[in-house]
Amino acid sequence: MRTRQPKKAALRRAGSAAIAAALLALPAVTASPAQAFSSQQWALGYLKASQDWQISKGANVTVAVLDSGVASIPDLNGQVLSGADFSQGATSSGNGTTDTDSSGHGTGMASVIVGSGTNVTGLAPEAKILPVRVMTGAGGFTAQELAAGIQFAVQQHVGVINLSLNSAVPDPTVQAAITQAIDSNVVVVAATGNESASSVDYPAAYPGVVAVGAVDQGGRIWQRSNVGSQVVVTAPGVDIFRDNNLNEQGTESGTSEATAYVSAAAALIRSAHPGWTAGQVIRDLIATADPGAGQTAGQHSDQYGYGVIDPLKALQAPAPSDTSNPLLASGGAGASPGSSSTAGTGAANPTTAPSTETAPASTSSHTGLIIGIVIGVIVILAVILLIILLARRGPKPPTGPGQYGGGYQPPYQQQNPYQQQNPYQQQNPYPQQPHYPQHPNQTP
Repeated sequence: MRTRQPKKAALRRAGSAAIAAALLALPAVTASPAQAFSSQQWALGYLKASQDWQISKGANVTVAVLDSGVASIPDLNGQVLSGADFSQGATSSGNGTTDTDSSGHGTGMASVIVGSGTNVTGLAPEAKILPVRVMTGAGGFTAQELAAGIQFAVQQHVGVINLSLNSAVPDPTVQAAITQAIDSNVVVVAATGNESASSVDYPAAYPGVVAVGAVDQGGRIWQRSNVGSQVVVTAPGVDIFRDNNLNEQGTESGTSEATAYVSAAAALIRSAHPGWTAGQVIRDLIATADPGAGQTAGQHSDQYGYGVIDPLKALQAPAPSDTSNPLLASGGAGASPGSSSTAGTGAANPTTAPSTETAPASTSSHTGLIIGIVIGVIVILAVILLIILLARRGPKPPTGPGQYGGGYQPPYQQQNPYQQQNPYQQQNPYPQQPHYPQHPNQTP
């Protein structure tokens, strides 16, 4: 059975072939590169990065990037910690730090999060990256490898885990690792998927995970972004300027990049409020999100979740009163997880608590009795009517794995995909995230 191919095909390395790419023009870097960013980085302007950085740049927060590895490039000098390599099994075979990224996907995510500004500036330029390689550049990875990578990240006491990868089916080994991370006060952020599906992929669909969709420059949902009740927030994910493993810069589109921006925003918040729990960080992101196109502020949408993240509002908001992870509540993301938060504008309406006041007794017990009888009759009639309507509707049609979209993708083609001079041409504008196969015992 074939493994599913990575979703960032436009940036991967083809064997050992050298890639000739024309570098995109960049503005001069100032004395403080983290304060400047390329004019092509529209997402940083959209997310008000210059104002965000006056409050926080992500210092003292580590973001684990579980991906194809992170290469040593100028934008990441001094930003990458010693990590681990689980791409060959559940036991680490290396430190995952230097020149291990053969596809460029993981390096790209790291640049979006912490890029220093030499070429690409990250949203959280003073955060650190813990590289955890869970896949090779030539294929997918197993559930055991992903689970081992998550457990390693938890052991390193990271503040955020970025999962710009997905599978159409759940796996108990991965879910157990996700639960361990959430119980360890880690903000876990994952991509919804790029299949134009009406359901969110895993691990984004697991309880407690911040499932991220992608929007364009106009704040509109990207047409390939998976949607569904488990979407939590959205973020810029179209034409995102980033690095690859060969120190080349170009644009890519996908929920992978959107996920990286949400991870960076979480790092900004955790840096500014080190005493906050992961649950408070998530509540803050939800409560301060801006409504998407046609969305009512504070209301959940299958397309936008609770809206498009607004890091500046999140950084300026007071601490949410509830410290628990709102995404663990019954009903998933659609169950108003921001309801108990006090943070910011655009928050979901607080759930109305039962009144503790006692109404004054009626002056006529007969009047109360009559009213009670009338109400009882109305309730009985309503129940009877409901039973009749349900009987007429009949059973719902069954749903199956096909609702998640996709299926297994063919393995990488052997021909060189970079025959064109510019590897960032738009012949495949909708690359996909890495996948792990359905059967965890299958090797990549």
